[in-house]
Amino acid sequence: MRFTRVLLVAAAASMLLLSACSSDEPATKATPTTAATSATPTSAPATTPSSSPATTAAPTPAASPAPQPSGPPAETPRPGGRLLDYETDDVNGVNISSRADTARLTGAPQDFKTFVVAELAKAQSTPEPGCAEKPQIYVSRVDTRGWAAGGRFVPQCGGYATLWAKPGGAWKRVWSGQQLTDCATLKKYEFPAGVVGGTCLDGDAERPYTPTKP
Repeated sequence: MRFTRVLLVAAAASMLLLSACSSDEPATKATPTTAATSATPTSAPATTPSSSPATTAAPTPAASPAPQPSGPPAETPRPGGRLLDYETDDVNGVNISSRADTARLTGAPQDFKTFVVAELAKAQSTPEPGCAEKPQIYVSRVDTRGWAAGGRFVPQCGGYATLWAKPGGAWKRVWSGQQLTDCATLKKYEFPAGVVGGTCLDGDAERPYTPTKP
């Protein structure tokens, strides 16, 4: 009996050993490590704000057109007097159609204004034939020492240029025409070039005018 029990115990032990060696249970597999599939997104470079915001210059408003000058004329000093220039790019001088208009001859001698009023009255007393409008006188330049340039004008009918001078102390008309003044007249009355310009007519030829007075 004892021998039989020993055999059984031995047989049982052998079976346990065989069972352990022939186990069908698979070896434990290592769980694969999954690599990160999403890369860390690249952030846009941060914009560093400027220390001061960009300044946009305000647009310069368009300048308004300059009005017609109604104040004092351009003046040029002369020994013993002044040259008053009433001309602009758009007008040929101060138009005188009534006594009140002489107030616009800023700086002109009073005796010249009185003379212009008398000349205007004379012109308007003898209207131009075929012209409905009354004659006017315009004054372009005055040298307060005793010379002036301008003309007579009838609206819608035309006119002519005139030179005035003050020989012997009284103003008078010394030339009228629709072309350059003759050199002999300018020299006779010693007109300054600032009043009449730098050229004159010698017969039919245009010549430089050299005044005897500045």
